[in-house]
Amino acid sequence: MAAGLSAGAFAPSGLRLTSRPASSRESLWRREDGSHLRGAVFVQRQVYPELDGPSFLGPGPLGSPVTDAALDSLAEAGANLASWSGPGPFSETAPFEVDPVIEDHIATWLDRCLTRGLFTTLCLRSGPGRSAFAFHPEESWYPARLYDDSLWRDEDKQAAWIRMVVWTLERFGAHPACAGVLAMEEPNGVELGRPEVWPRMAREIMEACEGRNFGAPLLLSPDRWARLEEADALREAAGPAPVLITHDYSPWRYTHPNGAAQIRFDRKSASQAPARRLGAVGVLEFGAPASAPDLTDYLQHRIDAYEAAGLNWAVFRWTSGWTEYEQAEGGRALSEVPGALAVLRTGFAANTVRPTRS
Repeated sequence: MAAGLSAGAFAPSGLRLTSRPASSRESLWRREDGSHLRGAVFVQRQVYPELDGPSFLGPGPLGSPVTDAALDSLAEAGANLASWSGPGPFSETAPFEVDPVIEDHIATWLDRCLTRGLFTTLCLRSGPGRSAFAFHPEESWYPARLYDDSLWRDEDKQAAWIRMVVWTLERFGAHPACAGVLAMEEPNGVELGRPEVWPRMAREIMEACEGRNFGAPLLLSPDRWARLEEADALREAAGPAPVLITHDYSPWRYTHPNGAAQIRFDRKSASQAPARRLGAVGVLEFGAPASAPDLTDYLQHRIDAYEAAGLNWAVFRWTSGWTEYEQAEGGRALSEVPGALAVLRTGFAANTVRPTRS
């Protein structure tokens, strides 16, 4: 069992055992020992009744709801990771205070995962100056007033986001199911003409966490929507300590086909696994449409690459179990494709570590 997964491993947060105390679950991300975490992604956002109606994303506050049956099915398939991508616990607008509803939701999510023997990563999609709709620029299906990417132009909001990350680690890092807190899901400052912002924020987050053992490690994604190509720049900015999290949607033409085009999977166009020199790295999103040709070949190829490189991985995505949402938006729920599920089950079978109550 990896260090930090038994009750005796949880040292008081102020006790320094080394010059830079390792997080008690940091060992889950050691590539030298091979892959430790294998699972799938769940995505949620705040529900807006005027946009979502009374039932499409459920009753709120976040949706779509992840049913007990959906979480049970992930655990039954053999996964040990349910990667959660959702709103951070601070409000998007000033005064950037803790939203107790989201805090309670995250706390409940952690308990639900622990009960099922699943670790989870808390990947913060939205927060001060960044709404969930920042992931959908130039789209028109939501009211324009809900779009917010002002974080990248406002130092006060950047400072509030940094506080949110540290607060999240303080509040939830000791929970035995928490395998890490991703400081920001898919940073995109480069795309908005602000390439200097995320490296500086990453450095400041690291400085705020220096010398502290939260239990769960800090996770950082590269800019340009967590692309591997930006990982070297982030490692240089943040130093050797944090775990880097990338998203792998290569080859893009296959994973994001244009219209109804049927693109075959080309192994030669798939990206290489992150280099060993980058240190601790994981891939917390990869996947393709459920209707893609060669889907099982694609999944097996990517999983084999991650396993050979000692990377933790999570496929995008698992069904939420919320019928109305999945009927409309289930085109990437690979858990519902028998062939894909068989490949994932085989991959999950290598899992040996589970969270335990302290």
